[in-house]
Amino acid sequence: MVSMDDVAVKARVSKATVSRVLNGKKVVSPGAREKVLASCRELGYKLNHNIQDLILKSRNGFTRNIAFVIVGKFFADPAYAHYIDGIARAVNEAHYHLLLVKLRGDERNIYDLPPILRDERVDGIIITGNLQKPIIEVIKSLDSKCVVLGNYSERVLDGVASVRCKSGNRIAGMMEQLVRAGKRRIGFVEENPENYESLSLFAAYKELLAEYDLPFDPEICYFGKGSFSGVSDVLLPVMKREKLPFDSLICCDIRIAREVSYLLFGRFGLERPIEVTLATIRLFEYYTLPVPAVYFDTNVNEYMDAALRHLIDQIERNEKPKTILTDG
Repeated sequence: MVSMDDVAVKARVSKATVSRVLNGKKVVSPGAREKVLASCRELGYKLNHNIQDLILKSRNGFTRNIAFVIVGKFFADPAYAHYIDGIARAVNEAHYHLLLVKLRGDERNIYDLPPILRDERVDGIIITGNLQKPIIEVIKSLDSKCVVLGNYSERVLDGVASVRCKSGNRIAGMMEQLVRAGKRRIGFVEENPENYESLSLFAAYKELLAEYDLPFDPEICYFGKGSFSGVSDVLLPVMKREKLPFDSLICCDIRIAREVSYLLFGRFGLERPIEVTLATIRLFEYYTLPVPAVYFDTNVNEYMDAALRHLIDQIERNEKPKTILTDG
């Protein structure tokens, strides 16, 4: 079996240099790095990760495992699926290992957790989803460092580190485009009125209307009955009116914006121009709506990089938990 010593001899470098190259350390010269990698390729050398994990754990207490935990949601949910690509890229670049963990949300002590978390086989946790204070308390009882991803109330977070987006920036970006397009009766649509982020977006919406000297009319603000309840039953009677009370709608969730676009097609048909503009948040430029629309494009990589960077700073530098705000 080829060993790290064999690679070092062939590359004519020290074993420590080989180790630094294979663990992604940047203190190695490009020439030495290339010699090590070329020797690994020629010898067919691969790290034995079981041994490496044991060595790392015994040497400094680190496993280099990061758990991405989702609570009460599905990884396939469009609202969360895009996180996986971003966090996987960031974890790979940091030379950590990524584990995906799903929780129900009703866990009340560490023995309700899956073994990978219960037995603290990870250095850090990035957690998101349907977060309530009890599940945060369970996570806090672990020795693993933690960062919450998303906008949640301080009551829920209770001192846990978090990375969140500035809700006001998102609404401001959409509102500016609508006002520039001459829109004056700007409505608001949200599926889950009890969600903390939804409330934050709605508050920002009202503040920005005042800044633009536009009227706030609660009659053109439409809310569903909770997560995945949709808004068709709320908006369908409105779409049947002789005259619509709005000239544009802010639908932050593009899934809901698509639902509204179908209703607009039902009202205007394929022949008449659609006189309502939708504003929504999107993750990728190829996410488009089949009706007049403006978009606020989010930067997933910035979000994920900030979360992982702060988590690693807690793990490796014992940095204190803090809240990080990103632009969107």
